[in-house]
Amino acid sequence: MLNNIHTGMLRRMCMLLLPGLVLFAGSAMAEGLAWSELNAQQQQVLAPLKDRWATLPPQRQEHLSKGATRWAAMNPEQRARAKERLARYRNMTPEERELVKQRMRAFRELPPEQRQALRAKWQSLTPEQKEKLIERWRNMTPEQRERVIQRRLERQQQRARRNRD
Repeated sequence: MLNNIHTGMLRRMCMLLLPGLVLFAGSAMAEGLAWSELNAQQQQVLAPLKDRWATLPPQRQEHLSKGATRWAAMNPEQRARAKERLARYRNMTPEERELVKQRMRAFRELPPEQRQALRAKWQSLTPEQKEKLIERWRNMTPEQRERVIQRRLERQQQRARRNRD
């Protein structure tokens, strides 16, 4: 009987405390990351944002902290390539940026095996072949690029239909 009383009290306490804990956890997550929670490497990479870090949305803080971790793990050659890609992206028109975002979303939505196959195909190219493809792509007009993308999507859809049949 005493055990039943304790169990009942424990249940009531849990019922009272659980909503508060959920609210507390939710508000803590909504607050984002405190600057002091970042490790030394992340703080070094993100130093230009220190003064306004607390005002950034939590999702942005999370994204930036993960990016800073990746950046710190890069070698100088990888960092140079990343800087070059970022500069190229910044020089794009809004339409070109949107196209890049669409392609990135489409790539992420591919099944893992297709993404891996595309990565493997790219990795199998020689540096000269890669540079030739990149240069060819850069020299295309936005309309030509869109046609290339559409043709590729159509071929992928045709292959997927054939594989289903």
